[in-house]
Amino acid sequence: MTVIRTSNMTKVYSSGNGVWDIDLQVNPGEIFGFLGSNGAGKTTTIRVLLGLLQPSSGQTEVLGANPLSKEGVKRRKEIGYLPGELALYENHTGVELLEFFAESRGNNASYRNQVMEVLSFPRVDLKRKIREYSRGMKQKLGLILALQHKPRVVFMDEPTTGLDPLIQLEVYQLLKDFAAEGGTVFMSSHNLGEVERVCNRVAIIRIGRLVALEEVSELVRRRIYSVEFFMDPPPGEKELAEMGLQDFSTREGIIRGKIWGEPDDFLRQLLKRGQVKDLNWTRGRLEDIFMEYYRGEEGEQ
Repeated sequence: MTVIRTSNMTKVYSSGNGVWDIDLQVNPGEIFGFLGSNGAGKTTTIRVLLGLLQPSSGQTEVLGANPLSKEGVKRRKEIGYLPGELALYENHTGVELLEFFAESRGNNASYRNQVMEVLSFPRVDLKRKIREYSRGMKQKLGLILALQHKPRVVFMDEPTTGLDPLIQLEVYQLLKDFAAEGGTVFMSSHNLGEVERVCNRVAIIRIGRLVALEEVSELVRRRIYSVEFFMDPPPGEKELAEMGLQDFSTREGIIRGKIWGEPDDFLRQLLKRGQVKDLNWTRGRLEDIFMEYYRGEEGEQ
């Protein structure tokens, strides 16, 4: 059964902002990344999927049910949620909050100990008031709340905000293990390195509309590489363009440019051209590909 499915899902606010015609399908065991700039519509989409907002039109299903239907409300026990702006009951202790949420989901906290261990969350801190927690501790508690009942699907908005790099790596592995056991993760993130590390597929939303829905591996294959090399004599501009080098320039005999996709074919052609006396290239980032979808946005708004 498909875990998340939307068809032409649209939510428009009175301000005219919103999301339009969102078509998504997320499967069991998948870690699905949802990317976009601030205000693009990520949080609105997640809130519709959770049943916190009613869509203006279109179809939405999570775990086989409309989130706002009677059956959809029952399914909420099988859903986890970590909001981007985490607000907790600060006058309660950590354990009080964990128990309260566990009771609301049928006294299920089967995954709590494992998550706490991964996050290096000391049990003694559960007895402290949440108002005494640091930002990182609150984020860890939010992760435990979202996962402690081992939901079938968990929605996460910027899941590693405020966590130190070592704990972030542990969270990535936790999510991979969770998905390997059949759980599904739907996560929005500004950290594209994070998405590249853990997600199977990614959707990119821009000004309320999906502009890409692809395998992360396919996006990675379209990386932009920066290349610089020295040859004597150097290839001409026409020859460089035919070899696939773009945005190139030459200064003091050193040619610099960019290659879209893996550089293997370009390098083979270059070596056939003559002796390369110096060569360096830098692997592009997923951020560069992402920004291609956002180029010119300021002029459109």
